[in-house]
Amino acid sequence: MVPHLVDERLLVLQYVDDTIIFMNNDLERDKNMKLLLCAFEKLSGLKINFHKSELFCYGAAKAIQNEYAQIFGCNVGSFPFTYLGIPMYHRKLLNKD
Repeated sequence: MVPHLVDERLLVLQYVDDTIIFMNNDLERDKNMKLLLCAFEKLSGLKINFHKSELFCYGAAKAIQNEYAQIFGCNVGSFPFTYLGIPMYHRKLLNKD
């Protein structure tokens, strides 16, 4: 990708049409990520359903999660959630999970 907008710390999980993007708490870089996603929409003709997406914040980002939700146009999610049928949580999962 464009290294001056998004550095090597970007991590992505993808499966068919589901994507999880992990980013650091940096509003400017995250605004650039939204710009890149919108450019992808324009160039590819595909549509990203931001209104169907969820945002999860940790640490210092939790205090400004509403700003992130406004930037990306999505809702703030809650734990646990499932991704491809696998429960996701911010702590170690127990056997019962």
